Amino acid sequence: MFRRTLGSAVILGERGTKPMTPEIAKPSVAFIGLGKMGEPMAANILRAGYRVVVWNRTQTKADALIADGAMWAGSPAEAAGQADVVISSLADDCTVKDVVRGATGILKGLKPGAVHIGASTISPTLSDELEREHAAIDAHYIAGPVVGRTDAAKAARLMTFLGGDLTQIEALRPLIATYAPGIVVTGARPGLANTAKLIANFLGASAMDLIGQSLALAEKSGLDPQIIIQMLSGFFAFPATKDYVGKIASRDFDTVGFTTAGGLKDVGLMLDAAEAVQLDLSSAHALHAKLSAAVERGWRDKDWSCFTEIDRQ
Repeated sequence: MFRRTLGSAVILGERGTKPMTPEIAKPSVAFIGLGKMGEPMAANILRAGYRVVVWNRTQTKADALIADGAMWAGSPAEAAGQADVVISSLADDCTVKDVVRGATGILKGLKPGAVHIGASTISPTLSDELEREHAAIDAHYIAGPVVGRTDAAKAARLMTFLGGDLTQIEALRPLIATYAPGIVVTGARPGLANTAKLIANFLGASAMDLIGQSLALAEKSGLDPQIIIQMLSGFFAFPATKDYVGKIASRDFDTVGFTTAGGLKDVGLMLDAAEAVQLDLSSAHALHAKLSAAVERGWRDKDWSCFTEIDRQ
């Protein structure tokens, strides 16, 4: 016979000889927002065996999920009222405010003790406001913006930053991992997760901008773009690029690989070359201003990465 002791979470097998791990009931889930990211995220949760109720402004986007066993709710409030955990994937701050705070919004239906995970990319300020509003009705808000494209969402290979009640985050790791196995906890303040997501997008956008400007300078100068493509492929895997992350983070500007004065001279040459082919190398203008400021502060002989201090100070 089996004996189950809930307090100590022990289950003994036949004749009490084989301890077994109790099966923890999966929380019920409401998924709000079935766009390019939300629909595949909800599908992965459903596929993992969770009970899922869905809502979207356009109901036809839920057809495939309903065919696979999801239930439809008539409003965000109705969906939230049927779930232990609500996950929202919405376009922007304005949409989130409407869907969460509206007359039939999530807050109107959320049960006491329930958790709302906001997977949207929204402002840190709004994220912190949502935490306070959820706490006022004895519920929890966790910021959980995801990183990755649609193909990653379909393959359940997203990454997510999580900010909020740390106990709730740990309890919900198995659920979150069904759509985003790459989990980074940023702390107890939800807004920090949104800040981390914005930085991730800033890195991506900046990299694309640098790639585009590099190719533009090559093309306008008559240099074979394939040479630049090879340079770019090597640059992002170059050990020195990784080294500069640690160098700048620790403010190690006295170990000099290349001086600020030398960097300022080279960036000036970049601007001259771009001007000669009628190209506005916008990133180089920003670099020139920061390197000039670093020299003015007496840092001409420090490592040129010290220009990053201009923003940090």
